[in-house]
Amino acid sequence: MPYAMSSTVEPNWFVNYYRNSRNTSKSYRAAMLIMFWLHFILTWSVMLSLIEVPDRHYNDIILRSFLEASLLVAVCHCLIRPYLRMNLIGSSVDIKGSLKGLLYVALISFIYFLSSYSMGQMSFLKGTDISQIQVITQKGELGGEVTLLAIAIIGTLESFATLFLWSVAYLVWQFHKNKKELQVQVNESQIQQLTNQLSPHFLFNTLNSIRALIFADQEKAAEVITLLSDLLRNQMQSQIQIQSTLEQDWLLTSKYLAIEKVRFDKRLELTVDLDESTLLEQIPTLTLLTLAENAIKHGISTSSKPGFIHIKSQTITPNMWRLSVTNSVYSPKDQPGTRVGLHNVKKRLELMFARQYKFASALDNEQFTVSMELPHVKSTNR
Repeated sequence: MPYAMSSTVEPNWFVNYYRNSRNTSKSYRAAMLIMFWLHFILTWSVMLSLIEVPDRHYNDIILRSFLEASLLVAVCHCLIRPYLRMNLIGSSVDIKGSLKGLLYVALISFIYFLSSYSMGQMSFLKGTDISQIQVITQKGELGGEVTLLAIAIIGTLESFATLFLWSVAYLVWQFHKNKKELQVQVNESQIQQLTNQLSPHFLFNTLNSIRALIFADQEKAAEVITLLSDLLRNQMQSQIQIQSTLEQDWLLTSKYLAIEKVRFDKRLELTVDLDESTLLEQIPTLTLLTLAENAIKHGISTSSKPGFIHIKSQTITPNMWRLSVTNSVYSPKDQPGTRVGLHNVKKRLELMFARQYKFASALDNEQFTVSMELPHVKSTNR
């Protein structure tokens, strides 16, 4: 399997912004189209009811309604959506991030109001200007006109309410979408584990190891049978979850590695250094097992020399922690490999953490290392 240096390169802000503005799904485009027409109809209806002689300005009303609906779609898609995807989706929610998001929506709301207000001041849309509002007293008499400041405050609050509701709806929709996609990825990963890791070849080697142990160490043979039984039961019968704690993922991985340790004996040296503070951190289910299988398949089993696997986790900053798996590599570099396992791990990390993570893999001095820096997302249940 050829190993090449690869790492996640952080794009600059403008590239990230462009990508998040451009990439859309069919369901999103359909939802935005529905929102456009609903806003068009609402604006058209309101103007017909507020303008004294609507027939005289009917074409202007239609044009103004079209522009207002287009403005709302443009603001939501080009200004609100990229910010949500870059700063809130996939990251842990905290008070500071929420306040920054509210301030950003408030700023965009004011800009949105100014743009909408400016439309009514255009010469070809003067007939649709409804900013000259007058107060009607309890006696039915006309009062003074509402000041521009009051119009700005009311208009900005109305715009804020609209954009805030859209933001909440988008965040909820995106959360459920990512959760569904992550579930699909985990299910596919489970199938891959069953067909690749627990393949007939793997079972054949394990049974041969057990057969040899029956005559040399019956107690050890019974232990391996129990490990194999537990691993198969966890893989096939358990209700798989989208996320697991590092501790849960390691418990499953340790059974797999214990069986492989019997198979390779002194050819496999395993060292595990998991920081206790990281055991409750959330990761996509089967992440560690996939990396361990990758290390066995492409690092240990391809060489007759003694090899090693080193699994380590540690907290690196108040907001981030690192999980790494390092294994020896003595096989020729021109061996073919698909890197499907690593690709699936990256895809699941992206679905769970958006762009709030770093992933790197590198071959150096006959050692292959996969390193992940992840945000703190701890489980409250042990």
